[in-house]
Formats: sequence, C-alpha cells, structure tokens
Amino acid sequence: ASINIGSSGHHIISQGEADRYLNANVKDRRILIEEALGLKVYQYRIKESERKLERAQVNMRESELIRRELAPHLKFLKKQVEKIEKAKHLQTELYKKYQDYFAQEDYFISGQQSKLSREQEEIQTAESTIASFFESYPHPDQERSYPQEALIKDLQKQHGQIANAILSLRQALARIEGMRSLLEKQSQTTTQALQAPKGFSYDRVRDFLEGFKQHLKQIVTSTPNDLVGLITSLQQEIDAFIKVPEEIDSTPQDHTEELEKLLSEQNEKQQELENLESQKQAIEKSIREAEHDLEQAQIQTRESERTYYEFLAQQKELNRRKEMYQEHIDSLNHRVQAREEEYTEAKVLLGIDNLEYQAIAIDHEEDINAQSIEHFRRELERIKIRLEDMGGGSGVEIIKEYQETIERDQFLEKEIHDISASIESLQTIIANLNETLNAQFIVGIDKINIQFNKFFKLMFGGGKAELVTAVIKKRKKKTEDDDQLTLDLEDEEGEDEFGIDIKVELPRKKVSDLDMLSGGERSLTSIALLFALSQVNPPPFLVLDETDAALDEANSQKYGDMIESLSEYSQLIVVTHNRETMSRAQTLFGVTLGRGDASTTLSLRLEDAAKYAK
Repeated sequence: ASINIGSSGHHIISQGEADRYLNANVKDRRILIEEALGLKVYQYRIKESERKLERAQVNMRESELIRRELAPHLKFLKKQVEKIEKAKHLQTELYKKYQDYFAQEDYFISGQQSKLSREQEEIQTAESTIASFFESYPHPDQERSYPQEALIKDLQKQHGQIANAILSLRQALARIEGMRSLLEKQSQTTTQALQAPKGFSYDRVRDFLEGFKQHLKQIVTSTPNDLVGLITSLQQEIDAFIKVPEEIDSTPQDHTEELEKLLSEQNEKQQELENLESQKQAIEKSIREAEHDLEQAQIQTRESERTYYEFLAQQKELNRRKEMYQEHIDSLNHRVQAREEEYTEAKVLLGIDNLEYQAIAIDHEEDINAQSIEHFRRELERIKIRLEDMGGGSGVEIIKEYQETIERDQFLEKEIHDISASIESLQTIIANLNETLNAQFIVGIDKINIQFNKFFKLMFGGGKAELVTAVIKKRKKKTEDDDQLTLDLEDEEGEDEFGIDIKVELPRKKVSDLDMLSGGERSLTSIALLFALSQVNPPPFLVLDETDAALDEANSQKYGDMIESLSEYSQLIVVTHNRETMSRAQTLFGVTLGRGDASTTLSLRLEDAAKYAK
C-alpha cells in the first residue's frame, strides 16, 4: 500500500514533503522521483553490480600481475631442474665450508654470551647503588619547607607593626609641632588683633600667609611619614584664620601653660619614637640574619638537588646501557636463531641428517670476530648460489617447487578465464539494468506528467505543468575535492547525466519558471506534484498532514476540488485547520470545548448532519 514518496516509502504527506520536491536541484529531484516510482531497487542492483565488477577487475589485474611475475621464476626453475645432476661436486666443497663456519660461529656466540654476562653483572651493581640513593633522597619536585621562612614572615609582621607605630608617632609629633606654632603665633598676634578694626586686618592676613608659606616649604621637603602631621597642622591654622574676627577674645590670652604641656608631650613622643626606631633596627637585623640562614639552607638544598640530578643522569646512562644490553641480547638471539636456520638449511642442501665438525675452545688464540665470520659467510653464500645455479641441494626441493609453481600457474590461468567470464556477465547485467531503469523511468515520467497536468489545471483553472529532462554535465577539476555537478552545457569533460526540471505555464500569465511563482502558487504546484506522484501507484489510503497550511481562501477552494478528485482513487485522511477543506470531508474528527470548559472529542458525518438540518 506504499506510494514510495520519500526514502522510507510511507504514505503520509506533509507540507515539508512538498517543498522538498520543489526546492531540490535537478539531480536530487530525479533521485526523489525514482524513489517515488519504486526504481531505487534498480539503482541498488546497478551499484552492487558495479562494485562486483570493480572487485572482479581488481582480481583480474592482480592475477595477471602474479602470473607475469611468476613466469620468469617458472622458467628459472625449469633450468634448475635440468642442472641438478651437474651440481653434485659442489656439495663436497660446501660441506667443508659449513664445518669451518659452524665451528667459528659457535666460538663467537660463546664469547658474546660471556661478555654480556659480565655486562649484566655491572648493570645490576650500578642499578643497586642508584636505587639506594633514590630511596634516601626526596624528589626535587617535592614541596620543601624551611623554618626560616616562618621566622622571616613573623619578623616582617612585627616590622610592619612597628613601622605603623612609628608613622603614627611622627604624625602625632607633626600635629604637636603645628599646635605649638599656632599657639605661639596666637600669643604674638593677640595684642595686635585687639587694636585692629573688626574684620581681617592687613597684619593678620600677612602673618597667616607667611605661616602658610612656611608650611608649604615643610610639606615639599618633608618625608611621607611627616606629611600627614604637617597637613593636619596646616588645616588647623586655616580653620583658626577663617573664624569670624568678632569671636576673638578682647582680653589678652596667655598660652604658656598649654605650650609647656605640648612640649612635655612632644618630648615623650620623641623618646617613644627613638625606642621604636631602635626596635625596628633590631628587627631588620634579625630579618637579615634569618634571610642569610634561609639562603644557606636553600644553597644546601640546591646542592642536594644537584647530587640528585647527577644520580638521575647516572640512571639515564644506566638505562641507555640497559637498552644497549638488550639490543645486544636481541642481536645475539637473532644470531643464534640464524645459526639454527643455517644449520637446518645446510642439512637440506647437503641431503644429510647431521653435520659433524670440531668445536673451537673459548681460550683459542685465533683471531675470530664478527667481520671474519661475515667474510666467511659471504664465501659460503657464493658457493650456495653456485650450487643453486647448478640445480642446488639434493634436487628434491627444487623439483617439488617446480611442480608447485606449474600448478599455481595453471590455477591462475583458469582463475583469469573465470574472472573474464564474470566481468562480461556483470557488464551485461549492468547494461540491462540501466536500460530497464531508463525505460521504466521514462514511462513513469509520462504517467506523472498526465496526473501532474490534470491536477495543475484543476488547481489553476487551466495552464500546463510537466516534468522535463535536464542535462547535467560533470565537470572535472584539478583539486582534491570531489567532482562538482553543474548545468554548464559547454563543458565537454565527463559523461552526461540527466536530472528532472519542472516547467509550468499559468493561465493568463507568461510564467514558466518556479522562482517567479508566488508563495500560494508554489504551494499549489507542489501539492499538485505530490498528488500526481501518489496517483502513479494509488494507495488504499493516504494521509495529508496540513498540506494546505500556506493556502489562502481562494486557493483552498482549488485544493478542495483536488482532494475530491483524489478521493476517487484513495481513501483520504486529512489533518487540517482550513474550513474549506473540512467542508469537503465526509466525516470530521476533532476536539472542541464541551461542558464545564473541558475538552471533548467530536466525530460528525456531514451527510447525516445535512439530513438532520433539513
């Protein structure tokens, strides 16, 4: 019952389904229509056949390559079989060479084993020494704490407290000095103030400015510790000056007692300041001593770290020695294995079960080393090559290999013949599938066009609509990107492909391009196309999910005419909010507001409702 619209082949059509056909490019539109026509199975079969064809061609090339590579070896083996009888006299010479070679090789391997055993003992001793060191020394990256750091921190805290106290005393002394200066000036100017007229007299202003000038000089040349006190004293003098002159007592003022108290307080503060300065110097001396002790402790720590890193370097060197030792062990094991393989090969080449030779003692004075043995090995290989050229060994293995090679060549020949037949069969299948696909696609397009034109005329009251074939050129670009498909008809590179374009002619309008249609016209066109696709293989029932959502009232009437025409072939289930569409239905199902403001389901047959209304 599927109409094959979409990749899933469902029979539920939504508004988005319609837009997908109109917005797709010509290539994608053809793919969608092939799916709608149920032709995707042919595409799958073609792709599968092409993959099989590609694998068969690869197997053909590999088999032909192997056979070509095998041909010279087969020819060589044939000559070897012919020469086997001429190679017997080389086996005697080879036997003697093997005896000398294995004697020297065994001597060299034993010497290397003794040397590596001594090396292993030295490594173990050094490893034990380094391990003992690391057990007793902490890692340099571990967090270290020094008691001097806490002491310095505490002394710096005390130093800060004393410095703050000194600053406070200096500010207090500055204030006292300012008050003394103010009182002395007031004592000197009281008499003059009594004789002056009310208001700011010239002499009073002059004295104030002179004092203000002196304070400014003191502020400029003062230290930060004295700055606050000087500014406070200046503020007090300004406050005294700006007071209303009438507030000046008419009687002379004697500030002698106040000055003596200020002088006494100044002496006490000065003595306290000297004591704090002495304590500050003592703390600064203690801080310097603690910093010196901390520096010495850190130097000692760095010495320990240097020793640690020296042992770490020794450990790295030891690791390097262990790696070299392991490489020598591996090399010796490979040499032992190669010796065993050589011994096995010697028995095969000589056609014997055991090769006897006289072993050389380890303390032999003869100069035997890797270079001399390698030179001996090359001489041995030359004799083996000559023996192989003459037919090699006992001849049994050569003859066996020759027979196996002939059988393999015959197998490859038969395999190439079978693959060739398979390639021809696959090419025929692909051609037939393409021919069937194109034929059915053309027939399907014709069927769709009949229905498409019918529904289009029904929607627009005339006009014409059809699906047409569009040629797609495959452009080859010299980039790493995939080939891009365009509609460039002048590009002759690549093979032609075909897509599907949509041509429409509206009644009473000169419009043939989809891009020139209005939104409502595009919606009607897309709906007409979807309904046409559904009628190529009409399903028993079809679900339309708000495909009329974008239509106005006039177009909704056309849409209603179309679904009435469509209902002649299939049973329709329409999900809609459009009144015009609902008026065309035989039965309505929905949700409405019932009693008590509760939602309730509603089902209504319009034919029964019409009879009841009459």
